Amino acid sequence: MTIIKNNDFDDVKELREILIKNLPAKIKAGNEKETANINELKTIDALNTCKFINFNSKERISFMVFDIDTMENITAKQYFKDIKGLYTYIIEKIGLAPTYILETNKGFHFAYHLKNHIFTHQQKAFNYLTLIKRGITKILNCDERASHRLNGVWRNPLLHPNFYSSYLNYELVDFKKFIIPKTVKVKKTYTNFKFNIKEEDLQKGSRNTTLFNTALKFAFSKENSSIDEIYSFINNINISRNVNLDSREISSICWSAFNYRERGDYKDNSSYEDRNINTGIMEFPKMRNLPYSEYVAETKIRQKLSALRTVNIRDKEKNKNQLLEVKQLQIIKLQEKKELEVQTTIIKLQNQGLKVSVSSISRLSGMDRKTVKKYYSSFK
Repeated sequence: MTIIKNNDFDDVKELREILIKNLPAKIKAGNEKETANINELKTIDALNTCKFINFNSKERISFMVFDIDTMENITAKQYFKDIKGLYTYIIEKIGLAPTYILETNKGFHFAYHLKNHIFTHQQKAFNYLTLIKRGITKILNCDERASHRLNGVWRNPLLHPNFYSSYLNYELVDFKKFIIPKTVKVKKTYTNFKFNIKEEDLQKGSRNTTLFNTALKFAFSKENSSIDEIYSFINNINISRNVNLDSREISSICWSAFNYRERGDYKDNSSYEDRNINTGIMEFPKMRNLPYSEYVAETKIRQKLSALRTVNIRDKEKNKNQLLEVKQLQIIKLQEKKELEVQTTIIKLQNQGLKVSVSSISRLSGMDRKTVKKYYSSFK
């Protein structure tokens, strides 16, 4: 068994070289988790100065990173005491030493270096990897939201207390036994899920809402789909259509859709626009206890639907006014026609030396007495 010791200079140097070699040439990084997706730096500079860095990319995976914060209702740091305690636990559970382990405020991050990059457009390998991460996360009781991710922000091991094991070049087959068999056999539903997304709906300003809508429809139409399948489906659109959202945004969108379905907020197989809603003029349900990302996505969609309703009402009102104007014009034209007919008939009677009266005008013109009386008075 590997002896846990304090890393010496050579260990730190080797780990830095492994990270530089396998991470993209430039990565986003920062000294706070919230700002680590803003500034892009050369990887070597980010590793030397930033506590939080982006691992992998939306196209390529080189490390499987996991986060463990709690164990049996206490923090992981309290439970395992130190890195050695976690290392022993991992070896006992799965028998494979992480490439490195680092300490966080409440627990630990640990990662496995992959010999061969996994490219996300390779659907089979990508799905295999997501199942492996899901299996290890469950076996070791890791934080699901952070550990299911394939790329995004994690802590920089070089700027945190860490242990580097020198175990490198893992292959996916090494983790095959940790894939948890599905208790319910589910068809690969996303291959026959029909959807049509217009190019303009994938531009900035509408792309998040569009992908959220699509993820929600997929989640409800495929009721047994896992978060990994939803992520795989949406990320495939993200890559193939060059949407250019980072993995954190994709993950947030997919988790929002997944959670909506799991809470049972909407009926199965109903589209997002067609869901049963029953509050207020727009009949939207109240937004209770939503994560910020879900709140923003839901708000944008509601604004869009409300705007569409307003336009429809406005159009209906406009059409109504236009019809009214046309009707009024028709009435005026009819009145003018009848008035002219009465006037013409009066002239005919006068030319013939006949008595001009309501009765004589009515007989000669063929109009009823009431109509003649209405217009005859203006010529007296």
